Amino acid sequence: MRARARYVGALIVAALLAASVGAETDRSTARLEDEIAELRRALLARDEMIRNLLERLEALEQRVTAGETAPPQEPVAPADDETRRAEEAIAAAAAEERREQERLVRAAFEQTLIDRGGLLLPPRTLEVEPSLSFVSSSSDRIVIDGFTILPVLVVGDIVNERIRSEIVQSTATFRLGLPFDLQLEARIPYGFQRRRTVTAENEERREDNLGLGDVELGISHQLVRGGGWVPDLLASFRWKTTTGDDPFDVEDPRQLSLGSGFDSYSASMTAVRVADPVVFFGGISYTYNDAVNAEVGRFNSGNTLGGQLGLAIALNLDTSVSFAFDQQFTASSKLDGERLPGSSLVTGTFAVGASYSLSPDLTLDFGVRIGVTQDSPDVQVTFGMPVRFRL
Repeated sequence: MRARARYVGALIVAALLAASVGAETDRSTARLEDEIAELRRALLARDEMIRNLLERLEALEQRVTAGETAPPQEPVAPADDETRRAEEAIAAAAAEERREQERLVRAAFEQTLIDRGGLLLPPRTLEVEPSLSFVSSSSDRIVIDGFTILPVLVVGDIVNERIRSEIVQSTATFRLGLPFDLQLEARIPYGFQRRRTVTAENEERREDNLGLGDVELGISHQLVRGGGWVPDLLASFRWKTTTGDDPFDVEDPRQLSLGSGFDSYSASMTAVRVADPVVFFGGISYTYNDAVNAEVGRFNSGNTLGGQLGLAIALNLDTSVSFAFDQQFTASSKLDGERLPGSSLVTGTFAVGASYSLSPDLTLDFGVRIGVTQDSPDVQVTFGMPVRFRL
């Protein structure tokens, strides 16, 4: 009897414990559901605040773009510190994204502008550009072996010669960005030249030459940093030396030379206007050629006035194409102060190029120049690979 009473008591205690545990579990479940509901309400409130901030930011950008002042609005309750911080963070992120996008688009045609003298390297940046170019030109020449009595009466032989010239030239270009918007540049050419002369009797004569060309040194400075409708403006000065073969100091006048034999000094001004994803550039230049004393007398090559106009288009963040037209007018050469007839030149070339950035410091360049006047080379093809080093 006593054992049965103990058994019944144990059952009662177990039932009370089970009921207590069940009640506690229900209370825990209820608290968890309340916390989940509270988190959902907080998330919804946060999403609503972000949507409002984005709408206000978009409206502000539209007003700034349109150049309008903000229209009067109904008074709005001042935002708390957390809302202001969120607005500032979103605005800063949007501005940074726009700046990064503009930088990437500019980087696509950066090399084209540097080659054209429309952009300088950052300070403490060295660029080394090995390049290889092929130039082909042709002309017809009439040689009179005799003398003329009247403009239509010739005594002697008239020989028609066809001249073909090919130049394969490798060039090492070094550019160094300096503080105060300055840049130094040096070009060292080394090439091979061949000239073939074919007469009317189908006889061919060849002349070849291999060696160093005329080294060029230059300095560039950015005068104006444009904004809005004002373009960037850069000035450059170049000096072409006489390190190549001197054509005035050869025994055979038919011998080829890779140098001009006289110093040249060139000044240019280039303007650049960016309208993403297109950049427009143009400029003018003037080249003064120094006189040189030769066996035949004092020779002075004509000075040159030139201009260029073109544009570059960014196809994506790595690739760009460019189109340009160059025109140059060279005055007649003089010998002992007397003008040499037929020595003035008018050259014009149409250039098409493409650049592809393998990395921020390595670019591949390809360009084709087509002569559009009789005095211009027929075609010039160039490959280059600029590499940059941070000093």
